[in-house]
Amino acid sequence: MEEQQIRDFVHRASTDETLRKELASNADAVIVREGFSPRVARIITRLIPYLSVERELEVSFGWWVF
Repeated sequence: MEEQQIRDFVHRASTDETLRKELASNADAVIVREGFSPRVARIITRLIPYLSVERELEVSFGWWVF
């Protein structure tokens, strides 16, 4: 269940610019609002530098094409 919660949050953060900006400016408030358990909160806190990027992540599947 915790893994799914983390996956769902990471997905939302990667697609929602407003959430990314809020993470960058006030991550503690986001963690409290989301109601994460202490264990999940520690993991999310470690991911914040990666989740709060200022642009949408570009997915490229071309790396494996020869």
